[in-house]
Amino acid sequence: MALEFTFDSDDIVSARLLALGIRPRLEFSLFVLAVAVQLAWSVSPWTFYLVPLLIGLTASLAAFRVIQIGKVRDAALGAFRRNPTLRRSIAASWDGDGVTIQPAGTPQERIPWTQLQQYRENERVILLLQDASVIHAIPKRAFPDKPTLAAFRALARRRDAKLRR
Repeated sequence: MALEFTFDSDDIVSARLLALGIRPRLEFSLFVLAVAVQLAWSVSPWTFYLVPLLIGLTASLAAFRVIQIGKVRDAALGAFRRNPTLRRSIAASWDGDGVTIQPAGTPQERIPWTQLQQYRENERVILLLQDASVIHAIPKRAFPDKPTLAAFRALARRRDAKLRR
């Protein structure tokens, strides 16, 4: 199967956050839940004098994390602006042996499934990690339909499952 796509800046930001293991929506939801539980605890009959301190520490940690995520976003946006290859049309195809990726005007790269270290995805992109410094992203919107996305997922996950054994 073959696809052709072009990244947008949000794809690059999403891929970078996912590669680092950062899931902003999940983290924000967990911080909100933690603060809500602590606030409820502070007005309950089982409260103790350290609850306000815990609320403050949780809120500080959340603010620190938001700043970190903002810095990762800014760096990814900067990389997108500076690197013309990220803005070129990209052709990707796959079969039972691996994935082929070729940005326009560059050499084709063949990545056998056996060279992939990990497969990750979020609501926007699929990441194929060869090692800590080599990451390939494919936007989910590039897939023409859900069955094609499911077929790709099945191949990538099969390889990922073999790695985890």
